[in-house]
Amino acid sequence: MALSLAHIQSLVLVAGLSGAGKSHALDTFEDSGFFTLDNLPVPLLRQLIELSQTSAGKYTKTALQLDIENRDRMQDLRNLIDELDPKREKVRLVFLDAKTETIIKRYSETRRPHPNFDGAKDKSLEETIQRERRRLSPLRESAHFVIDTSSMNVHELRRELISFIETLPAASARQMRINFLSFGFKFGIPIDCDLVVDVRFLPNPHFVESLRDKTGLDPNVANYVLNNEQATEFVKRYSELLTFLLPRYQFEGKSYLNIGIGCTGGKHRSVAIATALASKVVAPGSLISVKHRDAER
Repeated sequence: MALSLAHIQSLVLVAGLSGAGKSHALDTFEDSGFFTLDNLPVPLLRQLIELSQTSAGKYTKTALQLDIENRDRMQDLRNLIDELDPKREKVRLVFLDAKTETIIKRYSETRRPHPNFDGAKDKSLEETIQRERRRLSPLRESAHFVIDTSSMNVHELRRELISFIETLPAASARQMRINFLSFGFKFGIPIDCDLVVDVRFLPNPHFVESLRDKTGLDPNVANYVLNNEQATEFVKRYSELLTFLLPRYQFEGKSYLNIGIGCTGGKHRSVAIATALASKVVAPGSLISVKHRDAER
């Protein structure tokens, strides 16, 4: 089988200085729907592409962080790109850079060793960084997109990369996952909730004998919970608040939001309110789901 990129719409190669944010960059590509692979040696890139030709769909959008150990490997990479995509229609090279003093500070804060430190060659971390910078300089010069992360935090880097991703041939609207989770406070607050709201101020169907054994998914229970002024006003105001908040969370790089809706037992009020909010909140391009943790307890 001849080597081809026909099955791939975008192949992004992530390179750059150690400590400049390559791992964070790869996380952003993964969150944006890319198949990702970390620290792939250049000689294995050809094999990966060969393998991907027989796996339809999975590799349509691919982002790889490459391990480019020397200039020979850099030339091998260039030769392979020229062979597969001479017009650079599908392959994009992203290079992450940062000031030497910034990288030194980051390694000092994390207390992690620099992967390229060589005691036989380097008297200091600064010499290691400068040596890596010289080795990678030809790659930086040929990159499609260079990001200096010196003054960026992880959220700013994410936004910069998302703007780049939206220019790619395989770009699609980013989808934020929004999940409404009903629960009962007597069973504990879910530890993975980003937002939690308490709806125990609403009348409780538990004290209505005909509704006690049903859940908030039952139309009669839902009507009991929702058909009063307090519930109507709450759903209106909270859905408006979420409509305001969601694009701002997304701008800050959040790709998943779990919203907890709690009542006493998690069976009636929280179930009905979570379902109602999921139908009311305005979040274009987002994936909205509803789960009920304690409804069947």
